[in-house]
Amino acid sequence: MKFTNQFITTITLCVLAAVLMVLVGAALSFYRIGIAYQQRQVDAVVRMVDEAWQPGAEARPAIDRWLPALLDVNDIIEFSVHNNGQEYYRYDLGRPLAEDEIREEYHRNLNSDRNLSVTLILRPPFYYIDHSLAAVSGLTGAIMLVFAGLLLSLRWFRRQLRGAELLEQRGRLILEGKLSMLQHQPREEWPQAASRALDKLMADLREARKERSRFDTFIRANVFVDRKIGIGNRVFFDNRLEAALNDSASHSGALLLVELQDLEHINYKLGHDRGDELLGSASVYLSHLIKRYPGALQARYTGNTFALLFPNMVESEALEAARQVLKLLHRLHWPDVVREPSLYIGGVCFRCGEQLHQVQEEAELALRSATLQGGDGYFMYYKGLTEESSGKGTVRWRTLLGRLIDQDAILLDRQGIYASKGAEPESQELLARIHDEQGRELAAGHFLPMAEKCGLLQDLDRCIMLRCLTVLQETDRRATLAVNLSVASLLNRSFHRWLVFELIQLPKSLLNDLVIELSEAGVGRHFLELIKPLRALKALGCRLAVDHAGQDVVSTQYIKEYDLNYLKLHPSLVRDIDKKSVNQMAVRSLLGNCMGNHTRVIAVGVETEAEWECLQQLGVHAGQGYYFACPERFALI
Repeated sequence: MKFTNQFITTITLCVLAAVLMVLVGAALSFYRIGIAYQQRQVDAVVRMVDEAWQPGAEARPAIDRWLPALLDVNDIIEFSVHNNGQEYYRYDLGRPLAEDEIREEYHRNLNSDRNLSVTLILRPPFYYIDHSLAAVSGLTGAIMLVFAGLLLSLRWFRRQLRGAELLEQRGRLILEGKLSMLQHQPREEWPQAASRALDKLMADLREARKERSRFDTFIRANVFVDRKIGIGNRVFFDNRLEAALNDSASHSGALLLVELQDLEHINYKLGHDRGDELLGSASVYLSHLIKRYPGALQARYTGNTFALLFPNMVESEALEAARQVLKLLHRLHWPDVVREPSLYIGGVCFRCGEQLHQVQEEAELALRSATLQGGDGYFMYYKGLTEESSGKGTVRWRTLLGRLIDQDAILLDRQGIYASKGAEPESQELLARIHDEQGRELAAGHFLPMAEKCGLLQDLDRCIMLRCLTVLQETDRRATLAVNLSVASLLNRSFHRWLVFELIQLPKSLLNDLVIELSEAGVGRHFLELIKPLRALKALGCRLAVDHAGQDVVSTQYIKEYDLNYLKLHPSLVRDIDKKSVNQMAVRSLLGNCMGNHTRVIAVGVETEAEWECLQQLGVHAGQGYYFACPERFALI
């Protein structure tokens, strides 16, 4: 029961008890007063009879002259005089009382003659009083006035104590971890001192969380970020390249090594500060370039060499990217000691399954070949990876995806998430699959970038979500279902309205078994814009997850702000984690950020027992990968 209700209930009961006690006490007092008044009447009549009593035969005629009038005035129904127990004189009004009628009987002795006693029978006090509402209108009005005052007082108390109730509500939401559902302003709370103290504590807590997030970012930055120019270092790049080579959902990719050969000369002539400034400027130029390519990244490969990784790219596109890099870097403000800067680019395209050292050797060989050619130039290590061989034609993809969406031919695979090997899955992630014209099965990482490029991403997400909701309503389903949604679709107002409309038609018990996953890269870019859409999904009962965590060095403040249920590690952190202390440090940092709330960390891409044992020792809650189970087809009826 709320504090206000408890207080008002107590006040109401106290007032009602006081009114009842006053009424009972007044009734008893009034009755006792009536009894005392009647006794005085009786004593007065007896005293007059005693004074006027004359012994002998003349007694009766004398009494009969004045006694009836006296008895009638005093409402005495029966009057009798007894002499030693025998009735000596009797007078009544003519109608004796029945046995069941209420009466009051008094016995008195006469002082004039000790042998005589008097018996008087009367009606009880207030017997003839009218008990109608009109008769007790004054009392009724007083009671109604008391109740009216009570209602007004309770209304005033409720209005005055509303601030305390709001303060209690905020405290309850804090204890339940649902502070995001607060709907009132803290300034409406009372007492003000307690409210301001709570505001200060919450502000300190938020600042501590931000500081912890910054500390986590600092740890990972020292592990994966080059300190001088603030981009990924060689360890970071090797992890990402290895993850791209082992990603079966990606059909191809490109690696460009960009060497600034004059950097050593600048460091020798002008100092390392000037060289570091030039490196920073080059990094800024390259960061603007890779923003044009979804999922691309840059890192510092060696002292004067940058590495650019482009997913889903073929050789013709890699050549065009190399040309753009040369144009950008020529715009740098080179010092006067460098008249014509020497820039060299070596590139290679790769497919899934190739070895890390092989791809790096091919890229370094291409870079040396570009250097041997002299002047500014680039060299591509050709493998015949063209648009025709990889099927990257935009028109072809628009036709294929449009037909599959119209026919509702998107397939779904499921892969379980396990807390231990051999146990029942805690949840199942739905993985989208399609078949191309040749009947080949393609993973989501293969066709989702092309769907975004063709402008069909929202239609594709809508189709996948509808099929997921169909699976969610199956009666034989046992585990929680997780589905991936793109951040761009969720930020689209029409798509978000459609999604909320579809979800609101389902009971909350079903929506509690639905997990919506977003990529960390999209969350990092649209952190503030996603707060309202994700809070709406949480209010409906859905759970939230962010996957590919640790892919980039970004702030993890979203873990607290979004009230995440799951944080899924990027496979690049999981791969051979038992052999990489740097990755273990990064995972510990992410786990530390999830402490203090209900966010559970899930490792994605677990393939060996050694990896899983190491992850369990670090504190990871569950794992997903070929070590536990392979994806299985969902057969929808």
